[in-house]
Amino acid sequence: MEAEIVQRFLESVGAKADIDLYLKLFRAQRKESFAILAPNAQIVKSALDPVHFDLRILAGLGLLPVVLLGLLEPKDADAQATRVYDWLVEDAVDCEVIRADAEVGAATVDAVRAVIARGAIPLVSLEAAAAQSVDGRFRLLGSLATTLETRKVVFLSRRQGLSAGGAPPPSVVNLATDLDRLLAPGSLSRGQAMLVRQVRRLLDQTPLSLTGVTVVNPLALLRELFTINGAGTLIRRGSRIDVRQGWGAVDPTRLRALFESAFGRTIRDDFFSRPIARTFVEENYRGAAIVAETSVAPYLTKFAVGRQAQGEGLGGEIWSLVTRDYPAFFWRSRPENPITAWYVKQCDGLVRLPKWHVFWRGLPVETIDAAVRYALAAESDFS
Repeated sequence: MEAEIVQRFLESVGAKADIDLYLKLFRAQRKESFAILAPNAQIVKSALDPVHFDLRILAGLGLLPVVLLGLLEPKDADAQATRVYDWLVEDAVDCEVIRADAEVGAATVDAVRAVIARGAIPLVSLEAAAAQSVDGRFRLLGSLATTLETRKVVFLSRRQGLSAGGAPPPSVVNLATDLDRLLAPGSLSRGQAMLVRQVRRLLDQTPLSLTGVTVVNPLALLRELFTINGAGTLIRRGSRIDVRQGWGAVDPTRLRALFESAFGRTIRDDFFSRPIARTFVEENYRGAAIVAETSVAPYLTKFAVGRQAQGEGLGGEIWSLVTRDYPAFFWRSRPENPITAWYVKQCDGLVRLPKWHVFWRGLPVETIDAAVRYALAAESDFS
């Protein structure tokens, strides 16, 4: 498939800026670390066409996922791998079936690396691990993901994502805060509850390079991979967010890089010498919020999430901590800022002016006018 046709198709899936961002991120990492796709047997048997199309697109972009067959239904994994192989070869997509040893040991990993190195898609069958329990096979998946330093694990399902109590699938699940609710009786089907438990163990077993695990229908896989909003349910381990008084032990160089990347502007040299009340910083500096005390009320002077972390729920995690510590505060945002529409859903009230929108939460009525005047007069944090 010609690269230009592939690019045009992807742009029909999402915004060009998103496509370019994720292509750059994926291509900057080692090829073997891109992703592990785990379709269930039902998908391979009766819904292989969209999977086959997705793999053609990804191969055309030079992105070669490991396709893992038999994770949940291992007894006919060899036949599943052969079926996928036949479909791909028919369309001249280079691939190779790898029959993993029972422990997915060094020989299997070396074979996977060799197939990817020559530009082909490895189709890994777990039939040899059929005697192991589901727990055992997920440990094998974790070992493979750790060795390859996999960035994404994607479960391909006939469902759009996790479906809790008939509600629309959530776009993000944070295991640090949502696990008990998801595993409550009647919340998820037995199969999906089992998957959530296994994903939790998988994320505990693997390094932080595996940012999360996605459950998605093959029809939406490319939208999940190449758009900020995604398409399925992303299951995350949750982030560690450090809350400090003042500037504390914040690394100004990393925080500067986050803000300048998020806003596309240069932070003023005196920004980090200004007095502030509290910082909320994700441990890897993928998101942060800065709150200053004013004579009116606490003022949220900065809130940013790195572009590659958007859509993962990190912004919501930081926001929940800010609102926990500050039941009343105010802030401003430029009308053209993409996050402004999200702020409208988070505020108790706002004033729209040509240069700024000013928002507030929990402010007494008598302080709103002063808050708006303060926000409009506040000096810019950017040069």
